[in-house]
Formats: sequence, structure tokens, C-alpha cells
Amino acid sequence: MFTHTTSLLFFAAATQGFFLAIMLGLHRRNAQANHILAVFVAILSVDLLQQIYCHESLHKSYPQFLTLINLLPLTYGGFLFLYVRSLTQGTPLGLRDIFHFAFFILGIIVSWRFLMLESSEKLSFLTQMTVENTPSSVRIFSLLNPLTATIYGLAAFILLRRHSKTAVQKLAWLQIILGLNLLTWAVVWLTILAPTHLIQLSITVVYLLVSVIIYMLGYFSLRQPTISNIVENTPKSPTTKSRTNKYGDNRLPDDLRAQIVAEIETHMQKDEVWRQSSLTLAQLATLTGLSVHQISQVLNDHRGQSFNDYLNQYRVEAVCSLLRESQNDNLLDLALSCGFSSKSSFNAIFKKQVQLTPSEYRKQYQATKDVPHPKNGRPDL
Repeated sequence: MFTHTTSLLFFAAATQGFFLAIMLGLHRRNAQANHILAVFVAILSVDLLQQIYCHESLHKSYPQFLTLINLLPLTYGGFLFLYVRSLTQGTPLGLRDIFHFAFFILGIIVSWRFLMLESSEKLSFLTQMTVENTPSSVRIFSLLNPLTATIYGLAAFILLRRHSKTAVQKLAWLQIILGLNLLTWAVVWLTILAPTHLIQLSITVVYLLVSVIIYMLGYFSLRQPTISNIVENTPKSPTTKSRTNKYGDNRLPDDLRAQIVAEIETHMQKDEVWRQSSLTLAQLATLTGLSVHQISQVLNDHRGQSFNDYLNQYRVEAVCSLLRESQNDNLLDLALSCGFSSKSSFNAIFKKQVQLTPSEYRKQYQATKDVPHPKNGRPDL
């Protein structure tokens, strides 16, 4: 079937890549990160098939698949960076993330005319193209491929290194893969500078490394627990009798803590984002421009609370205020307006913090004007 052994290896890796992409797409843990990785692995697999297409000279029989520029590598850096960001910070994807693929989109626009040619015209054009008459667009994008991938690879590596020490220890496999990625692009740069007779050997080495990266990404990413669970399951060390500090000696400097607190309080008190029943820690991190880890550490170190407990204190305080002001409003309506998503969760959380049910709280206030405040009072940091 294949005339080259490397083509067989590439085909095996591509097949495995498509299988892993499906598995990652269906995997519930780290859902967004795995969905990004699924697309990335699928694109890597398509690129491997493209190398087989060229390696086995299939373009002569199937010229309709010819491209002027291999644009797929222009997406590698963006996908890898977004995967690391999503896995470590939980940052939701937004429209602005399309800019990570700006050069890929530009490449499609530049090569659109060639892509629309008939198969015979494509083959004729590429057959006549030599080193001397290579279009400038091909030269430019041939350099943009390794340049963007190298920059994004370094950015992803730095992002991972800046993450919490606890998470970095758990993500050692990802550091190795990012290192392999940078090694791959180092070989690509050597290919650009290498003598002509070594170019094919360098390309083979590059795609063998890509095959290894596919296997490692699939194996380790499917086994990776969520970053939030890694932090929460870290053994706690007592700091006082009433509070534990799961971040050990890695406390934030006072000035940085003050900035983080100010950002959180702005959105919690002025914007009242706690009224959103679906608000998550990752979404708050996006709104504030902070990382999930920073918010968690501030809440844990300086409040001794989880994110959900902190959020629910705002909601309970708001409900208490409404209960004191109104006597006839429906309890469920009040709860929903303050961010609770169901009656059962509202009753349980309210009772836990106030030591009374909402109905008991209302009756006691009407009778005595003296009612308990939510546990720990207003959730200031």
C-alpha cells in the first residue's frame, strides 16, 4: 500500500489521532480544554495525511487536493496556547480568540485563487514553479509557519510555568510536550537553513516528532484531572485554629492581594454578578481579568472560603434584606432574583448560613425585629 516506511508510521499516527480526537470530544472532564485539543489533534492528523499525499506522490493521481501553501501549521500555535490557557485557567473562549488564527485566515485569502483552479491547472502551475520563480506569498508564509508556532509555543510554555506550583507539578507531562513542540520547530528552522539534500530528512524528523506528540497528547490529556480538583485536593496545613491555608507558604504579596480584592469586589458589589445563577469561577476570572488560581487563593487564604460559599453569602444577604423589607413576596421569586437556581438549594444554603429557614426568618423579624445575620456577616475579603 505504501512505498515508504515513514508513510506507514504517519498513517498509523494519523489514524490514532482521529480516534483520540473523537475520545477527547466526548470526554467530560476539562470539557472546553479537551474540545480545543480534539480539534488540534484532528488538524495534526490531517497534516500527517497531507505528508503521505506528498511523500507517496499521490498528487499526480489526485491533483485536486493540491495546495499552494501548507496553511495548517499556522493554526498549531493558537490551538496549543488556547489549550494550555483553558486547562490551567479555565478561561472561556470568546470571539477575540479568532485573532489567534488571523494568519491562517489570511493565508486562505491569499491562496484562494490557486485553490479555485482546475486540477490540471494546479498540477501544471506547481510543476513549472522553481526556487527562482516561487511566489513571494509562498516564501512569506513558509517563514510565518515556524515563526508563529515558535512564538506561541514559548507563550504557552511561559503560561504553564507561571501557573501555580501545585498545578505545574501535576502537569509535568504537558511541559514535556511543550518542550517537544519547541524542539520540532527548531528542526523546522534547521530545515529552512539546511542544504537541499537534507531537507527531506528534516521534514521526516519533524513529522515523526508530530506523531510522538499526538500519542502523548492523547494519552495524558484523557487522564488529566481538572486543575480545580488538583488545588482543592492539596493537603491543607493549619494557619490558625479557625482557618486553614491550602497554599502553604505561597501567600500573595499584600499589594497584589489588594489589587485582586479590588477587582473582585467591583464586580461583586457594584455589578452584582452574584445574581447570575450560572456564574462560575472561570467566568468571574474572565470578567475580572484574573486567573482562577488567584481568585481561589485570595478566597482561601484571606477568607477561608470556597468560591461557592463566598458567592452564596452575597445571595443570602440579599434575600435577608428583601425578607425584612417585604412581607408578602413569594420566597422562590426572591431566591431566583438573588441568583439561586432552585428552591431546594436556596432553602439548604439559607438554613446553613442563618440557622433559620426563610419562612422562620421572616416570621421572627415580623415579631421581634431581631434576626440573626448570615454566618460570617457580609463577605468582605
